[in-house]
Amino acid sequence: MPSIAPVRVLIVDDDYYAREALRALVARDVRTRVLEAVGSADEASAFLEAAAKQHEPLPEVILLDVRLGKDATGGIEAIPALKLACPACRILMTSVSDEPATVIAAVRAGADGYVWKNESTAGIADAIARAADGRFVLTRSIADELLGTLTDLGDYVTEVLPAEPEFRDLTESIRKTLYLYCFCGMSAKEIADELMLSVNTVNSRIKTAYQVLGAGTRQEAYKRLVARTRSAR
Repeated sequence: MPSIAPVRVLIVDDDYYAREALRALVARDVRTRVLEAVGSADEASAFLEAAAKQHEPLPEVILLDVRLGKDATGGIEAIPALKLACPACRILMTSVSDEPATVIAAVRAGADGYVWKNESTAGIADAIARAADGRFVLTRSIADELLGTLTDLGDYVTEVLPAEPEFRDLTESIRKTLYLYCFCGMSAKEIADELMLSVNTVNSRIKTAYQVLGAGTRQEAYKRLVARTRSAR
């Protein structure tokens, strides 16, 4: 049986830790391959233009953060330019917000889906694969809010991702600390130096994250962040 080439992905997120976490998640799944991860819409456009000029493979899906730069909807505003630079690219928005107005604005600007930034490895890969296949993808909780009212979906076949464990009660500061601890393997002292915090503060954040995730070790926390539970399949 012939093997299926992984979906080519470009990640656009101005938060270094979130960007590297997404890179790690996408790279872990055999269905997806990261071409590049950049921190701005301008860098994304430059990458697309350079790849086209050099006749190199273009991404099939762009993972685009809703919030880019100082603008809460900077990613949404970047959609037309990215579509112009790569008309065949599917754009999948990633966010920690499920505000209906934001989701609808993204769809109307040309987005091909909207998912939680903290989906598991399988969740992110599923979303990318479905988006690449021409489907409009929504995270379950977002779909529950919007499917009854969102009408601007064009001719897309709408796909709703299976429910995932909820990690939204992790604050952004705790999530960033956990990214460094679990994904980068940094010690509490190294994280404290990186974020200019006390070691006690870092340890407190890690302890809180463990409690929220129901984890007792770094390995358990990592698994809960990047792997879908069997019951959610």
